[in-house]
Amino acid sequence: MEDLVLSIPTQDHSFLEQLAARMGWTVRSRDELIDNFIASCSKDPMMTDEEIQAEVNAVRYGK
Repeated sequence: MEDLVLSIPTQDHSFLEQLAARMGWTVRSRDELIDNFIASCSKDPMMTDEEIQAEVNAVRYGK
């Protein structure tokens, strides 16, 4: 199975969903993919905001 990103005109969306259903494909919007990713993320971050900023500064400025 391969994931593809396809941009189509809004008026063709229902046609694509019908075609996908007949072919056994899955159609998901970009927003749905993002929502699923966010929902799957840990609710307890391993680093604080300050620790993340310190890491960014260390890489960016060598500090």
